[in-house]
Amino acid sequence: MRSFFLYLILACVSVFASESIFGNSGSARGLVLGEGAPTRGAASLTPMYAEMAVDSSYVLGPGDFLDILLEDKYLSVQVYPDGSVAIEECGAVNVGGKTFGEAQRLILDLVSKRYKREYCFIQLAALKKFRVNVMGAVGLVGQHVVEPQTRLSWFIRSVGNLLPNANTEDVQIIRGKDTIHVNFTAMTTNGDFSNDIMLEQGDKLFIPFVPMGDNITLMFPGYRTSVAFSPDRTLEDYFELAGANRMHNFGYKAVCVREPDREPRWISLSEMKTTKVAPNTEVEFFVKELFVYVAGTVNYIGRFSYNPTWHAIDYIASGGINPNTGSWAQVKVWRGEKPKAVSINVATDPVLPGDVIEIPKNHYESFKDFTMFLASLITVISSAFIIYANYK
Repeated sequence: MRSFFLYLILACVSVFASESIFGNSGSARGLVLGEGAPTRGAASLTPMYAEMAVDSSYVLGPGDFLDILLEDKYLSVQVYPDGSVAIEECGAVNVGGKTFGEAQRLILDLVSKRYKREYCFIQLAALKKFRVNVMGAVGLVGQHVVEPQTRLSWFIRSVGNLLPNANTEDVQIIRGKDTIHVNFTAMTTNGDFSNDIMLEQGDKLFIPFVPMGDNITLMFPGYRTSVAFSPDRTLEDYFELAGANRMHNFGYKAVCVREPDREPRWISLSEMKTTKVAPNTEVEFFVKELFVYVAGTVNYIGRFSYNPTWHAIDYIASGGINPNTGSWAQVKVWRGEKPKAVSINVATDPVLPGDVIEIPKNHYESFKDFTMFLASLITVISSAFIIYANYK
């Protein structure tokens, strides 16, 4: 019996509290959702992604969600694939392809037949996603779902980035009957953000490949790529176009340039900004330590670290030539897998890694060595003759 009275008291308190807060149950329904109003969809409760403010010029399309307040009713409606929105007890209106401002006026004209216009409001709840087709030199070709307000740089990153042989200077965005050409390298290297355009529904992307033949090949440790040839570009330009500025710098020591039908030549990194090369050139960046060997009449015989800016005279000076015995005029360089002697000008001719620089003795020292050898030979012969004569 005691439990029954306790239950009765709690029920009365609950009824009294609900009436004191809301007045009556009907008014409570009207304040929150209105009589017969459906609950708001999950899409309208999700924060809208937007890089910038969405104003009345935004073009509506299938997939957009609108929040509509009709006096005391909240509605969440979606733009259907045919571009229409259906509003309960009012009918449907086509807003596809209309700006948000135009759609607001159309919807207000429709609902004002049943509700007071001054108490009706429309706002965007969620922006539509759409598909973009991309082909060419990218990691993932085909159709991809794009978030609203997606920029070109983000989209390229989301499809696996560009391939090493992509022509990054001519990314093509086909929009309707127009084609927008974007220099993606200028955007990523020089920070030209004006080219980082916003993608729109219906856009198609094509990234051309670097044409076979007229290109420049750049080789890095564990990575090889190519860039389209242009007669006005320097090696530094090709380096930037290849995206090497964004790669890890392993501490390159020297650059080997292999042009068609020419002997390989070595340059320093500082010379890249003034060096132009022929089509189909290979440019290799070396990290490992390279050496030049010095032998002959020097104080320090051995190997020296290769320096692309040095000539033979610099290595000889590092080895400490002995002017009393050595000769500048007779310096030779032994070069190649099967070394052959090459006469060079010690002050102007280039020296390659692996070269052996030989500094021979001067003519006086060579003549002195010859006479000493001849005197020693005569001494040996005369001694042998004397011994033979005495023994006889």
